[in-house]
Amino acid sequence: MKFIILILLFFIITANYSCSDEGIAYAGLDSVQWTPNIKVQKYDPRIPSLDYQPESTELPNEYQNKSQLFIDSTVSMSWSDAGFKNGNAAIKFYQNLQLNIKFNEKEVIANLIKFPLRDKLTKSDFLKNYDSIFHNEFKRELLEQNPFELYRNKNGCMAGNDGQLWFKPEGKSYRIFELNYNF
Repeated sequence: MKFIILILLFFIITANYSCSDEGIAYAGLDSVQWTPNIKVQKYDPRIPSLDYQPESTELPNEYQNKSQLFIDSTVSMSWSDAGFKNGNAAIKFYQNLQLNIKFNEKEVIANLIKFPLRDKLTKSDFLKNYDSIFHNEFKRELLEQNPFELYRNKNGCMAGNDGQLWFKPEGKSYRIFELNYNF
C-alpha cells in the first residue's frame, strides 16, 4: 500500500513540475508571444450584422428586363414585358402563397383569387370545395414549383408544370385569376 502511495506521489510531483515554466528548456525563448488582434465593435441595432441578409424587393430582378431561359429549354418573357413592375415582389408573393397552400389556409388563398373563375366558381363554392380543388397532386405541383422559375407571358405568371395556377398584378398586389384543376 505504501508503495502505491509513493508511486502516485511521484506522478503528481512529476506532472506538476512538467507544467511549470521552469521545466521548459529555454523558458520563454522557444515560443512566440501571441497578442490577439481584436477590434471591439460597438453594437448598433440599426445596422444588420454580417450574417443577416435582408430581403429587398427594391433591388432589380436579374430578369426584370430580359427573357429567362429555364433548364427545360422554355423561354419566359421578362418580368416587365409580362406586366410585372417588380419581379422580386412577384416571387415573394408566390413564396407566401406556397406557405398558405402548405398549411391549408383556405380563407387567405380565397382572398387572393379574383372571383368568379371561368368555371363560374364563387368564393363560397371555392371554400366548400377547397379539399377537392387543392387535392394532393395539385398541391404537390404548386409546392414543388421553383419560385425563381415562374413562367411569364402577356397573360400573367404561371405556376406548376401544366399551368395549375395563374396570377397577375392588380393594383399594388397580385391576384390569382385562373386555377386549372380537376375534381
